[in-house]
Amino acid sequence: MKENPDRVDYRESADITEVHASVQREKPEPSADVTPMPLWLTAICAGAMVWAGTYFGVFHGGLSANVYNEFESSPAVLFPQPAKAGAKSGAAEAPQSLAQLGKAVYGQCVACHQPNGLGVAGQFPHLAKSEYVNGGEKRLIAILLKGAQGPMTVDGKPFNGAMPPWEAQLSPKKIAAVASYIRKEWGNTGGEISEAKVLAAKKEFATQTAPWTEAELLKIPADANFPDEGGGAAPTASAAPAAAPAAGTPDLMAEGKKNYMAICVACHQPTGLGLPGVFPTLAKTEYVTGDPKRFAAMILKGVAGPLTVDGKVYNNAMPGQEAMLSDTKIASILTYVRASFGNTSAAVAPEVVAAARKEHAARTAPWTEAELKAFGAASPAAQP
Repeated sequence: MKENPDRVDYRESADITEVHASVQREKPEPSADVTPMPLWLTAICAGAMVWAGTYFGVFHGGLSANVYNEFESSPAVLFPQPAKAGAKSGAAEAPQSLAQLGKAVYGQCVACHQPNGLGVAGQFPHLAKSEYVNGGEKRLIAILLKGAQGPMTVDGKPFNGAMPPWEAQLSPKKIAAVASYIRKEWGNTGGEISEAKVLAAKKEFATQTAPWTEAELLKIPADANFPDEGGGAAPTASAAPAAAPAAGTPDLMAEGKKNYMAICVACHQPTGLGLPGVFPTLAKTEYVTGDPKRFAAMILKGVAGPLTVDGKVYNNAMPGQEAMLSDTKIASILTYVRASFGNTSAAVAPEVVAAARKEHAARTAPWTEAELKAFGAASPAAQP
């Protein structure tokens, strides 16, 4: 190869020494020096770490394994809300009701009982118009405190799951809040439950260490409540009852309609016409308009097996309400049904129900059609 007389770097050359020399002139050798991080970047990183630590300290939620609850944190520390125009400086916000607070606490229940309160069929019972929710306060608070397990019948439907106790997880105020919330949602008509009542329940059920079974819950009267001031047991069925509405009065009819809509409406429908082939009609049937003692006995003990009503055959089961409802509530339902849906029969006094409850106290099985047809012909001793 002819040697380039100008010795220009970009000309080809076979001399390796000259090639290396040209490379060194264009790209200097790397040095071992270290360039420090700029101060402004150091300041930004330090500020980000301080902000992250402060944010975590405010919103850690107690590191609870359950679910985030905004009532355990204080977002206003980092994000104070601007005062509304015209608002007085330092004016306190309106306090939340127990039911409003309970809506947030219910977030811990929604996985089982669902946002609509209808639960999961066969596993977790519904809360909408349930006798355990709308009935007395004592049963509901007992379940929330200690939990429940094993087979349980709710509104005539069997469930076989387990509910964990919340006594150690939730404060008495939060238990009162969630109980108040579910008693006012999904068509429920129960009253608010105060924190004092939960404290009274904790004292009364202090020796209960295992979740409740259905048999244990049924021993608690269905309409048992706690006094508003708490600290004492509510009167039981054996105590002197409060004055009940007189038979045939508008008060008893109104009470009967409320109880019917909460307990009976799912099967017999708001019209009283039932479901064809499944649940019989209550409109102008001999079982409704006939002997009130027989009608009361059916509500108390239930009915099982084929039953012909108004010429149509039904083959289903009606659960007994003896353990769930007081004499007054059953009498109110009987009175309402016997005067509604085209029926014009007389009212039923609570004393009639009480007499039927006593007469058939030894009976444990639901009634069959043959027994109901022969009702009154046999003596109480001859009835199973």
